[in-house]
Amino acid sequence: MKILGIETSSTVFSLSINEDERLICEIKRERQLHSGSRDAGLFAEAKRLVNEFDEGKIKALAISIGPGMFTSLRVGLSLAKGLALAQRIPVVAVNTLDLIGIPLSFTQEPVIAVINAFQKEIYAAVYEGGKRTSAYELTRPDIILDRVQGNTIIAGSGVEVFREQGLATNSEKLIFLAEDFVLPSATKVVIMALPRIKAKDFDDLEVLEPFYIKKTDAERNYNKTNAL
Repeated sequence: MKILGIETSSTVFSLSINEDERLICEIKRERQLHSGSRDAGLFAEAKRLVNEFDEGKIKALAISIGPGMFTSLRVGLSLAKGLALAQRIPVVAVNTLDLIGIPLSFTQEPVIAVINAFQKEIYAAVYEGGKRTSAYELTRPDIILDRVQGNTIIAGSGVEVFREQGLATNSEKLIFLAEDFVLPSATKVVIMALPRIKAKDFDDLEVLEPFYIKKTDAERNYNKTNAL
């Protein structure tokens, strides 16, 4: 079964075509934040991939739903919904923290998946044995470190926030991983979504929204303006 994967939670966008777990091709692009064309390239690449596998050969679409960068997640979801409706392809959404924490299930140590939420904050969740053992949350690096009880791996783009605050020193107790192999990608999205795709446990496009946790600037400003 051919599946299209979309990952846009950060400034590095990726698209992939998989035959179940087998990767056929993957495209990665740095998002052009200040370009006049903005995200047009991503939509063009997605259209090209779909056209290469036309006649209904792509049977499902998998997308990372966040947490992550607000606008980037909106771009990915808009693309997924447009393709799904035009091509009549069902969709499965995957949490972006899960994309970091669950693949590290081979480690004996607990894993804290962290994503840069900016403004000195991180999105985080704890994983042990390939299963999430905490809520998804918005927090700070110092709060995370205060909770660490034993040997722990801290992985994801949020490690950069630890580094900015001088808290990312590897030790016998803590290992910090921000390398490419732990970061989300379109093909990881497909692999994570595959059990649900095979079970035909698809998401409802009409109610599918990005998973933010953190309020957008517009929401925070609205709350301040309308505060009693």
